[in-house]
Amino acid sequence: MDVIINKLIDAIKQSKTILLLGHVGPDGDTLGSTLAIKKIIELAKFEATETIDMALSGKLPDVYKFLPDVFSIKNIDDKSLLSNYDLAMAIDCGNIDRLGETKDLFFKSKATVNIDHHYMSNSNFADINWVENAASTGQVIYKLVEFLGIKPDKDIATDLYTSILTDTGGFKFDNTKSETLKICAELIECGADPEYIYKKCYESKPFAMVKLHAKAVDKAVFLENNKIAYTTVTRKLLDDLKATDDYTDGISEALRQISDVEIAIIFKETPKGDTKISIRSNNVSACDIAKNFGGGGHRLAAGCVIRKNINAAIDDVIPIVKHSLKSL
Repeated sequence: MDVIINKLIDAIKQSKTILLLGHVGPDGDTLGSTLAIKKIIELAKFEATETIDMALSGKLPDVYKFLPDVFSIKNIDDKSLLSNYDLAMAIDCGNIDRLGETKDLFFKSKATVNIDHHYMSNSNFADINWVENAASTGQVIYKLVEFLGIKPDKDIATDLYTSILTDTGGFKFDNTKSETLKICAELIECGADPEYIYKKCYESKPFAMVKLHAKAVDKAVFLENNKIAYTTVTRKLLDDLKATDDYTDGISEALRQISDVEIAIIFKETPKGDTKISIRSNNVSACDIAKNFGGGGHRLAAGCVIRKNINAAIDDVIPIVKHSLKSL
């Protein structure tokens, strides 16, 4: 990977204007990683760098508003964004569609970079593709810190620790390796506060989010002797509870934790009427299921979007899931 990291550094050194882009439905990994890269570039003091912008399409989730400098991330509609950049980086995006409305700005840039950890499904869509099999994109980016010989400050440590914490499900997923915990130990030495970050990520839920989770779990459907559990989240349900789309985070994990459940799925209606699907599994490859519908992710956590309503999406997905269970 040293060759790729050198290419990335050379690209940064040659760029006056840099754009950092996270994926739609931003989570702790894409936000923490994006914020960390900006600060790393600033600390490295590359002579050519004049402008570093960060942008997203969609709402910034309430749960991650504690991250340092997070409000400097711009919405794609922000008029202060340039019409083109010397270098654009897609952070934590398994494929180009994950960039949402920022995709056009990405391809208008003179050079493009793709930094990601979705090793099983990344489509290597940029000029420079730095894709590793790691617990999170934040863990990948930590290698850039080491390569440049930069000591992370408290902000970088907080950003990268949040990225790793959330993409390992609080260090309980099977992507938590000894290297992952060693990096987190070093981030704590640099100022990351594990108790504070954990409480912000997992113990500071809005009332509407708790109500949404309760209703979604309560109406879950169980199939194949409870090995499959799925639930639906409609726009009406979100509106009735005054909940936002990011409030669905954690529902699939809650279903997966039920005894006997092997695969848990959320079918969520998007504002356009399509269906966003989140899949969590204990053993079956969630990524393989998602790939049937143009999605991807990790072996036990993946997702996709189907251009159909919820009922039609259920009819398409559940037979595939039932077939996947036969591999157990």
